[in-house]
Amino acid sequence: MQPMETLSDLLQQLQGQYRIYDMGCRLSKLSSANFKAFEEGKKPYPLPWLRHAWVGILSWSLTTNEHEASPPTIWFLKLPLDERGLLIQAARDEFLNQLLETIGTNMLDQQASAKWAEQLKHSQLAFTPDQNRMAAFHAQASLTLEQDASSFYPAVRHYMGSENPQQGWQELGLQGFADFAMRLDQQQDWQQQVSKLPAPVLESIAAQLENQKLDHTLARTFILRGKASEDDGEKVACLRAISQSPDATARQQWLKQLLGNNSVTCVELLATITSKCSEDLLNTELMALFVHQCAVDQGVFNGLVQELMYQPQLRIQVLEAFRGQERSPALIQAIGALMGQTQG
Repeated sequence: MQPMETLSDLLQQLQGQYRIYDMGCRLSKLSSANFKAFEEGKKPYPLPWLRHAWVGILSWSLTTNEHEASPPTIWFLKLPLDERGLLIQAARDEFLNQLLETIGTNMLDQQASAKWAEQLKHSQLAFTPDQNRMAAFHAQASLTLEQDASSFYPAVRHYMGSENPQQGWQELGLQGFADFAMRLDQQQDWQQQVSKLPAPVLESIAAQLENQKLDHTLARTFILRGKASEDDGEKVACLRAISQSPDATARQQWLKQLLGNNSVTCVELLATITSKCSEDLLNTELMALFVHQCAVDQGVFNGLVQELMYQPQLRIQVLEAFRGQERSPALIQAIGALMGQTQG
């Protein structure tokens, strides 16, 4: 048996299959090759958040006999990153050694998995995803394992196709929205419903659609809902829904409107841009608008701008914005305070 120095080495020894997902800003699949390169210190983590790699691992046996198959093994790990976005390997090594001492390589054995799951609760690397992310993960797992959607799914699917979305939404389950979003290709046309959805439903479905690449038509219906609303919460929900849409041009045009107005952009919207739409900030104009809006509050500026600077490409864009010729006095002051804090 080859020596196991990384989690990737261990996963590759399994008598089964596995998938790795980023669980930070959204749910997205990570390739095993990229995760291995990250573990070996060859690449920074592609989607860092709060200076960690938030990872979900799903592993399962290959048996086709339902009576013999053991339940899938699920881990949620937050791996610490250094200032370059590289793995702090000592933390991973300690975790891996504990794992090998506890159950060896037989992770798919039900008794061994249960034993490790109990110890995992006390690991500093373990975390529990929030309800939205957990629902998305379970919806993804059911698809991967070729299992049926949850019992909440039929009701949500019926509701999203109903003529009156103002009725009956209070009984719908979050897991149903996650299953609906994960199966977008199976849904009939429901874009006409977006403008009518009650705010709580809009927020529930948007939190799941942020994991999906909406087509241009559906994405534009959310943009229209966001533009028509005076409520910051609804604008945030619509932005989350379209954050992965391939129609970057339409999204960035709306972002420029949101950030370019004369009023102060709400903190929740700025945080959503940082976490969900960070790639849009590679646009020089958008980054300049963004840092100017953040500069209204020093705490917001420090928190959000520093988060962006932990991503190599965005760090370059941030520094260019800092050197811009049209810096406001508030931005100049915010930059000075941030640099003073960093140097201190």
